[in-house]
Amino acid sequence: MTTILPEPHIILDPPDVPHIPLPKDWTDYTLLAILHVVALARIVILNASNWGESKECDGLRLRVENDRLRSEVGLLQREIEIKDARFARLDSKKRPHYRSCERLEILMIRAARGLTNGQTAKRFQVTVQTIINWLRGIDKDTPTVQMSEKPTRYPDFVRYIVQQFKSYCPMLGRFKIADILCRAGLYLSASTVKRIIDEPPISPLEPLSPLNPTPDMPTIQSWYPNHVWSVDMTVVPTTDGLWTPWSPNALSQVHPYSWYVLVVIDHYSRRVMGFNVFEQSPTSLQIISSMNRIYNDNAVKPKYLVSDQGTQFTSSEFRSWCSENEIKQRFGAVGKHGSIAVTERVILTYKDGCTRQILVPLSKNEMMNETRLFFDWYNEYRPHMTLSGKTPNEVYFYRHAANSKPRIETRPLAKHKTPCAKPRMCIAGRAGAKINVRLDFLEGRQHLPIIRVERI
Repeated sequence: MTTILPEPHIILDPPDVPHIPLPKDWTDYTLLAILHVVALARIVILNASNWGESKECDGLRLRVENDRLRSEVGLLQREIEIKDARFARLDSKKRPHYRSCERLEILMIRAARGLTNGQTAKRFQVTVQTIINWLRGIDKDTPTVQMSEKPTRYPDFVRYIVQQFKSYCPMLGRFKIADILCRAGLYLSASTVKRIIDEPPISPLEPLSPLNPTPDMPTIQSWYPNHVWSVDMTVVPTTDGLWTPWSPNALSQVHPYSWYVLVVIDHYSRRVMGFNVFEQSPTSLQIISSMNRIYNDNAVKPKYLVSDQGTQFTSSEFRSWCSENEIKQRFGAVGKHGSIAVTERVILTYKDGCTRQILVPLSKNEMMNETRLFFDWYNEYRPHMTLSGKTPNEVYFYRHAANSKPRIETRPLAKHKTPCAKPRMCIAGRAGAKINVRLDFLEGRQHLPIIRVERI
């Protein structure tokens, strides 16, 4: 009997695989590649959002806006997580304590969200027993939890009004809050507002310095409305910034990454006379067209027009246009910050109070509308420090200033000659009045507050 054995398996050598050497410190390149990918993703999202904003389909635009809001919420949540992680690495005994007013706000957030004691303690990195002690402190009227430190002389409801106003409008400083309340009839000094809000002091806005003359041009002073106008441009990013990880470390300053905003103001009243929004750096002909529209809307032209020495304003077309309209053109100092300080300060206020408080629209019509609303609020409702608390429209149209009316006095023992916030006015009626404060917002924009104070 013959046994047939199976053939042995033949093992072939694996084919030669090319060896790709990794560069030295390849992990550093990988991290840099991640930054590149994130920056590219941001550019793709911006372009895709711009395509959705330009369509007439309301459903598509709503989905695009929903995606932008979800992305913004996700980034904010991640920022909070990173900060919480850093705070959690500290020993619990070395962490700073919450102030009494902050403890009350935490309990209010707990009530608004329906959180348990454990969830609240985890969110704010305290123990459950601490939350229980805070709740007990409310019933026992102990200083553990209270609205704020008691100010001297002023009643509690005034303190509550100022704190709520600061809470709803956090971008306003103590000087601006005092001016707005003064215009409504409630006279408080800036130091009193600072003590009431019980927060680190916000730097007051410095008075605007006059134009610095160039060596060959005399200083021009504005003596009446429409005597001297100033014009300038600024770049407004559609997101937080224009930085990228690759050279030259910035995106092109064109739409949809940024807007160019032209602002024209009157020096005497600080009133914004007009503006325009461009998708890219405008030409001199576009500037001329915008200036013609602004002049026609106001039905007036200035005697002097001050600008920087940008190519749009130094071109032969713009110079000829000024000569044809009998406008004397003047320039700021070359290479010196603040040579057109008045316009630069208005632009900074526009960015701090508008574009940094909202999601900058990608649609030009919406960007024009948001800018128009802010400048309308700026001219009509925002008091100006260099105008002694008056608004630009009050000075421009020679209207009676709201802060020159008799004041509402909430202190029962105050007298007519008692010093108060400037301007010092007499008391309307009797002292110790109760008031009702109504806080409105211009077309629902919470960064554009309108406050009114009435007697009860």
